[in-house]
Amino acid sequence: MIPADFPSLHLTSADGARASIALDGGHVTSWIPANERDNRLFVSTKSGYGPGKAIRGGIPVIFPQFGSFGPLAQHGFARLCRWDVVESTPDRSNRTLLRLIDMDQTRSAWPHAFAADLSIVVSGADLTVTMTIRNTDTSPFACAAALHPYFSMRDAFTTRVEGLCGSRYRDSLLDGKIVMETAPELRITGPLDRIYYDAPDRLVIRDGGRSLIIEKTGFPEAVVWNPGAAGTRARSDFAEGEENRMLCVEAAAIQHPIVLAPGESWTGTQRMTTA
Repeated sequence: MIPADFPSLHLTSADGARASIALDGGHVTSWIPANERDNRLFVSTKSGYGPGKAIRGGIPVIFPQFGSFGPLAQHGFARLCRWDVVESTPDRSNRTLLRLIDMDQTRSAWPHAFAADLSIVVSGADLTVTMTIRNTDTSPFACAAALHPYFSMRDAFTTRVEGLCGSRYRDSLLDGKIVMETAPELRITGPLDRIYYDAPDRLVIRDGGRSLIIEKTGFPEAVVWNPGAAGTRARSDFAEGEENRMLCVEAAAIQHPIVLAPGESWTGTQRMTTA
């Protein structure tokens, strides 16, 4: 359970939709659509919290490196840093804007000046997260970025993901082999770790009688991940059996780095809608 005193923002729209965001990591930890009672995001019961700790679940912000594809620590540093609140109106506000700028902690790992903005809006059946990266340095830089939602599933291993047919993917469980997706729908039956290149901007997760529409702009790729039973047992911040309750479907920019000249910016959005 997330500690009650953990620094967080709580958003509520006029129609009753709600979201909570941890300032450490700029990390959305809860999303309850209007007219629903349950959190549509999974957070492990064994997750750690606090500065320098990555929350296991919710929506981690991945920047400036994805996974281990580079010299930095896994998934970069954005999910480990305290973000500043730029805009947030109390009393039933349904949106906020957070910002992370370079500091000693980031420059020691990645020697570039930047400003990363994270806009979060909750309303009705929708949660929209928008990430903007600006190069505030005097030299160009290249980076990766992703929004890494852990969706709460009733039964992950009966879940289907629609929309990926015809996309090439990198299969990390096959030593990075490139494969063409030919199935009309991806059936989740066990562990998987795939980066779908040039993925469609609209995917649908079918979870029993529930559906979740995922739409992206600015991000060329989609990542689908479930660690499986062996994967959760190997990670101390997962509880036994939690692989059955989560599925990650992420919007990402990995294969071709985002290259920004001084003063340039890039924006990517992931919109999630219950149906």
